[in-house]
Amino acid sequence: MALTKSELDKLKRTLEARALALRGQVSGKLEDAADDAGGMNTGGDFGDQAFASSESSLDFAEAGRDLDELRAIDSALRAIADGTYGMCASCGEEIDAQRLKVQPLAVRCVACQQLAERKRGDQHSSI
Repeated sequence: MALTKSELDKLKRTLEARALALRGQVSGKLEDAADDAGGMNTGGDFGDQAFASSESSLDFAEAGRDLDELRAIDSALRAIADGTYGMCASCGEEIDAQRLKVQPLAVRCVACQQLAERKRGDQHSSI
C-alpha cells in the first residue's frame, strides 16, 4: 500500500523542516570544532589540549553523522519530487507505507533490508 498524497505532502514538509534544522546544527558543530581546535593552540597543559582535541573530534563526528542524515533526506526529497519515493533500491518493489511512516528514509523493503544486514553481518536489526 502506497502513501496517500496527503501523507506524502506531510512527510515532505517534515523532511524539509528536519533538513533545515540539520543544516543549522552542522554549522554550529563545525564552529564548535573550530573553537575547540583553537583551544589546542593556547599553550595550556597537555590535559587541556587533549580535552580540546577530544571535543573537536566529537564535534566533527557529530557533524558527519548529521551530514549523512542530511544526504539521505535530500535523496528522499528528490525521490518524492521525481515520483520514485517508496521504491526499494534493491528489488524495485514498493516499500510498505507503514515502514515509510516509521522510517521515512528507508531505501529498501523489509525483506531486502534484512538480507543486506545479514550480508554485512549485522547482529541487530535497524529496519
